[in-house]
Amino acid sequence: MMRTTTNSEITKGIVLKAMPYKENDQLVTIYTYEFGKLTIRARGSRKLTSKNAPSLLSITQGEYEITLHNGLSTLIRGTAIDYYQNIKKTIEAEIIANYLLEYFYRYEEENKPSLEHYQFLAGILEALDIGYDYRIIYAYINCFIMKENGVELMMDGCVVCGNHHVDAFSLESGGFVCHEHMHLNDLRLPKEQLQAIRYLYKCPIERLNELHLADIGPIQKIFEYYVDEFCGVNLRSRKFVKSIL
Repeated sequence: MMRTTTNSEITKGIVLKAMPYKENDQLVTIYTYEFGKLTIRARGSRKLTSKNAPSLLSITQGEYEITLHNGLSTLIRGTAIDYYQNIKKTIEAEIIANYLLEYFYRYEEENKPSLEHYQFLAGILEALDIGYDYRIIYAYINCFIMKENGVELMMDGCVVCGNHHVDAFSLESGGFVCHEHMHLNDLRLPKEQLQAIRYLYKCPIERLNELHLADIGPIQKIFEYYVDEFCGVNLRSRKFVKSIL
């Protein structure tokens, strides 16, 4: 339950989207550390003299003083903490960042805070800013979307017999299959790609830089399949992702 008060609250947050509102204001959606996703009114933030404007740019983490209301909350002041400048210098990284921001903007519930989600969002932006492979980050984001929407894959052995020596991935069965239980339509992949699927599905974000894979295309298609078919998620930014993969 969101706290509402006539006094202000200060929280960290990451800007998901900002839209013009009336003559000089903006409606800014921020995923905050303490309150989850909030849409706030930022009065006068479109003026050239606005001190709050820099903290309201997309792909920006800041500290925000907000007056909370059950309806539209109001920004008092904002201070940028991190502009993620390296992301904004690289079109591929920016496209992947916007893919994740759109997911949080469209599918996260309002006023439902999650420390895990905040840390994931901030962690992905930091990884992209440092220079992690954007293709691997994209696959990792889709793993997150799958799990958040109840799609669980069998990653510890053959889905039929549990054999740890696997040769393919079964889209129909949702996991690895061994040679004995492999069917014609299953995806027979090199060992390093099968290992990478499991790694992406299970590893913490801070270890993503340890994964180096020349061809991640087949893995991306597997995760995209589950996002498209089972998650009910349709992101407009996907078309831009497709243009860089």
